Amino acid sequence: MAGNRKIIGIDYLRAIFSVAVVAVHLGYVFPSAIFDPDAYFTHSLAWSDVVNFYVLCLAVPVFVVVSAYLYAMKPSDAATLWHRLGRIARLLVLWSIAYQVFFFTGYGLLKEIPRDAKGLALHALTAGNTVYYFFVALAVVTVVTHYAKRLPDAAVWLSFALATLIVGLLPVAHRLLPPNHQTTAVLFLELHANPLNFLPLAFAGVGLARLTRANATRSLDRLAAGSMALAVACAVLDWTVYVDPHFFAVNRFAIPAYTRPSLVFLAVAVLILAVRWRPAGNPVISFMARHSLAVYCLHPFFVPVKYKMVDALHLTGAAEVLLPLAVVLGLSYAGSMVLPLVLREEVIR
Repeated sequence: MAGNRKIIGIDYLRAIFSVAVVAVHLGYVFPSAIFDPDAYFTHSLAWSDVVNFYVLCLAVPVFVVVSAYLYAMKPSDAATLWHRLGRIARLLVLWSIAYQVFFFTGYGLLKEIPRDAKGLALHALTAGNTVYYFFVALAVVTVVTHYAKRLPDAAVWLSFALATLIVGLLPVAHRLLPPNHQTTAVLFLELHANPLNFLPLAFAGVGLARLTRANATRSLDRLAAGSMALAVACAVLDWTVYVDPHFFAVNRFAIPAYTRPSLVFLAVAVLILAVRWRPAGNPVISFMARHSLAVYCLHPFFVPVKYKMVDALHLTGAAEVLLPLAVVLGLSYAGSMVLPLVLREEVIR
């Protein structure tokens, strides 16, 4: 099995989608009418929607399925699981607290903490309403991946299908609830940080790891083609059944961010393509992949730079998107190289 080549393909995923993560948090590209609460119902699919919802929003699902796949590729026991969860917990606690201290210093930090049980639960689930909710979802997916490795193949893929079906039903589940419960439904069923959004990727990681180890290239190729076809078919739901003004309560747009089967299937297809691809080594890609975790952790601290640049340089059009993206990425990579001098490397890379 050409393991090194496969890892190079995954390096390309890490490099590309770490840039996509930064782009999301700097602001979506040329937002369409789906971002407008007063005009979303007039929306028709635009090229920017493809970029925003099937490239930029794909970053987190790709990172999750890659993590599940790599965990499933290696032998693991209870000690391995606890070691992995310990690292995830350290990343979650360090960066979520650092972010909140940075932006809500003093009493402001305490004011952000809810006082009721539901608020506290959502606060924890979203890592204090920060981008580090990713680590909460990753911890859940890691546990499911660990135990899914014990299942037979049929049970793994059946679990994947059932979990994906749940993801597909979540965006419309709130409509079945009484009106006085719909606010609570919106805050969980439609929340971008809901770990259920990423649960199918745990089973996909296990199934794809088994096919890789068996060198079942034809099965992988058929699965990639089928996943792409299903992604396109499910994308129709995104712009029909799933369009709902309720999503403005948790998103900037009228469709769910991650609660979409189209992203599940697309993430699976992208991972298979990376595994099957045979790219040559590239020092730039290797550098970006090595620092992808650091970029994820550090870039929120530099996002305000965008607004300073836009105001000072009067940026518009493509320059408003590309120049801040380049600067924030550059600062994040620089931080990744400097911070290991004062932090343990496992919480930065």
